[in-house]
Parts: sequence; structure tokens; C-alpha cells
Amino acid sequence: MSKLKANTFKKYFVAYLYPTLWAAVIFLFSAQESLPGFSVSLYEFIFKKSAHMFVFAVLYLLLVRAYQQTSDQSNENNKKNYLYPIVICLLYALIDELHQSVVPGRHATFRDIGYDTLGISTALLYQLKLI
Repeated sequence: MSKLKANTFKKYFVAYLYPTLWAAVIFLFSAQESLPGFSVSLYEFIFKKSAHMFVFAVLYLLLVRAYQQTSDQSNENNKKNYLYPIVICLLYALIDELHQSVVPGRHATFRDIGYDTLGISTALLYQLKLI
């Protein structure tokens, strides 16, 4: 492998290592038959939906960082810097729900994809300094 290819591979590997590890954490939580919760259903609902928003907001921010590190785009405000990570996160949210549909004791809902999207959107608005 040439030096240039090795450096490019290392650049991509390092940039996408953290988003990949975070996606693995999401996958592991999705693979659990049941997740810890509270005895009061309202608290459990708020906790679990907040967790959906949090983990996907973090995934989005990690993907934006990785994309910016590996992109040839010098303009930090380029729409692609935001669009590609959003699309990847939304696809992963869908895949995560499909995964949950085959885990015993879990079920998939479009509502959860909505909470994932809310987390992604909140991170985007924060990044754009709109909130």
C-alpha cells in the first residue's frame, strides 16, 4: 500500500472510529431484552425517550466531526457537512428499530424514530447556534 493510501486510510479510520463505536453502543442497548427503568411509567417514558434523543444527537455530532475531518470541503458551512450525517443517522435510526423488532421482548415503533430525529435536529440547531 502506498504511503498516500495508508495516510488516507488512517485519516478515515481515526475520523470514523468514534461514530462507529457509538453506533455499536446503540446496537448493544437495542439488543437488550429489557432496559432498566423507573417504577413510575411517566418517569420511564421521559427517561427512555430522552435517551433516544441523546444517543442520536451524539451520533450526529460525531458523524459531523468525522465528515468534516475527511471532507475536501474547506467551507465549514457547506450543507453537505450537515446533510450527509443527518441521512446516515436517520438510516441508522431505521435500522435500529428494525433490529429491535427481532429482539425478544422489544418492539419497533416509528415514534422512536421520531425521538431519534428530534435528537438529531436539536444537535443540528445547537451546532448552527440557533438554540
